[in-house]
Amino acid sequence: PSAVAMRLVTAYQASQAVTVAARLGIPDLLGEGPMTSGEIARATATQPDMMLRLLRALAAFAVVKDLGSGTFALTPIGDALRAGVPDTVRPFALWAGSESHWQTFATLAECLRTGRSAFEILYGLEGSFAFYESHPDQARAFDDAMSAGSAFTGRAATETYDFTGLSRVVDVGGGHGKVLASILKAHAHLRGTLFDLPRVVEGAPSLLVADGVADRCEVVGGDMFVAVPAGGDLYLLCHVIHDWDDRLATKVLRACRRAMAPAAKLLILDLVMPERIAPSPTAQANVLADLRMMVATGGGRERTAAEFEALLGAADLRLQRVLPIGASASLLEATPA
Repeated sequence: PSAVAMRLVTAYQASQAVTVAARLGIPDLLGEGPMTSGEIARATATQPDMMLRLLRALAAFAVVKDLGSGTFALTPIGDALRAGVPDTVRPFALWAGSESHWQTFATLAECLRTGRSAFEILYGLEGSFAFYESHPDQARAFDDAMSAGSAFTGRAATETYDFTGLSRVVDVGGGHGKVLASILKAHAHLRGTLFDLPRVVEGAPSLLVADGVADRCEVVGGDMFVAVPAGGDLYLLCHVIHDWDDRLATKVLRACRRAMAPAAKLLILDLVMPERIAPSPTAQANVLADLRMMVATGGGRERTAAEFEALLGAADLRLQRVLPIGASASLLEATPA
């Protein structure tokens, strides 16, 4: 038990080693083949002895493989940290390992004591979105991280949900459009509307062109708390509701409800927390996501199915079913009440 507790206490050190490796591009270098620590040090303009020690640390966590004689090769875990590969987690590593993100978790005790978010404590702001509005570089890192995560969830959604009989999907708060692009690519009969803040959707057209769906997807900027585009027969909220407290989450749902035709459907893609937590890798991922919501937002949270049902009811919507799509996400389908 003491050894397990010690690993938990020092886990942040391993996290920082992985983030630094991603930032230096070590996985990208090793993607070309094994290299010595000296070669990697020269390529990254770092100190050879210190680079060797970093690579040993990465080898202990299976990010790289120690081949002996100071030579290292990439592992499948390390490959997931390369830029541009399918299901890359590099953008998430760069965001989660950034100084501003670390500072938010340094205020965890103060958040618990005061009930305020880390961004209110540190900067006098309500939450992370207000912070990103005035810090464009860090906003881009956040947007890239969310888009990287959306690549997996978008594919999982297309494999789980039946889009037969639908014609237009409106992706509310859809970021750069990665989830919507995955859906449109898998279903050639569909058209889409990507809707998010004007600042966010500026980065969408190039992605939609690269994915070959720009001709079937319109991009609209606006405020989802006020109104969302009409004309959809499926409204999608992918990792949106968990960003907000019950009052604001209900406001988003009501905006969707006003735009929905009687036969339209609403699809929420989010974590669904179990009523009772038991130790497991999935549970660990879910509760850490909930802590991120706690420190970063002014009331955002991961919710149970019962809590989702109550939110939907307050917006004149009825939960019809919950479809698991992976270890840490589900689709919640709702219709007008």
